[in-house]
Amino acid sequence: MPRKKRNWEIENLGVHNTPEQFYFTFGKVSLFSNNLFKTPSVTVNRVLQGDTVDKVHKWEIDNKIKKTKMLEWVDLIHPLTGLFGLSKENRKQLFSDYKETQITKLKKAIQAIEKAEKNLYNDEVRLVHLVEPLSNQKLVYQVVLKAIQKRQTGEHQLLYDQLMPLVEKLTRSGESEYRVKQVIDNLMLIFNYDGESVGQSIFKYQKKPYFPKRIMDMINKAGKQPFQPLHEALKKHLNSI
Repeated sequence: MPRKKRNWEIENLGVHNTPEQFYFTFGKVSLFSNNLFKTPSVTVNRVLQGDTVDKVHKWEIDNKIKKTKMLEWVDLIHPLTGLFGLSKENRKQLFSDYKETQITKLKKAIQAIEKAEKNLYNDEVRLVHLVEPLSNQKLVYQVVLKAIQKRQTGEHQLLYDQLMPLVEKLTRSGESEYRVKQVIDNLMLIFNYDGESVGQSIFKYQKKPYFPKRIMDMINKAGKQPFQPLHEALKKHLNSI
């Protein structure tokens, strides 16, 4: 029989966060997110190190990366360095703890909403105007729950969402997909990241049904349906995740 999933925020730190927030520490490593749809950032040292600047500068020269500001690319890469220094095993464990915690929180939140719905709409009381926003929030949680359950505990899972701003900036600057893959892999090499084929993996990630932008676009589209409440429109999309 599988063990009961645990909320590691509560067990390790005594922190009671909503599903929209996540905070966890692992030695000197801090994980934080205030976005329901994205994995947490990983921070070891918030102070910009000279070594980081030197490595980014080498990456810019080696890959002929153009810039208009001195620290233009440093500002995007510096937040990734906490992850770069972690071993493959630690990255997988941290993502596993995050995933398990979020699944636990989302399930409990959904159960709490369902209990509230029954109290607000029954044979004795019919507070429809209060039930509707709760039903909408419940469906959003159900969509996010299904999305995170689909994600495997892979070595790059914590990196993908944090890497997307860099990938998007490279793409906007006119770089081809092939070239972006190359320069991303070179960045991993320069920072001694314990992992391979990140460039290729990030583009595969963008095509996954649980890709955060895809989920957010789905919810926004459902919310614009003129003749259906959000929760009814979203139900149709659950099977596509």
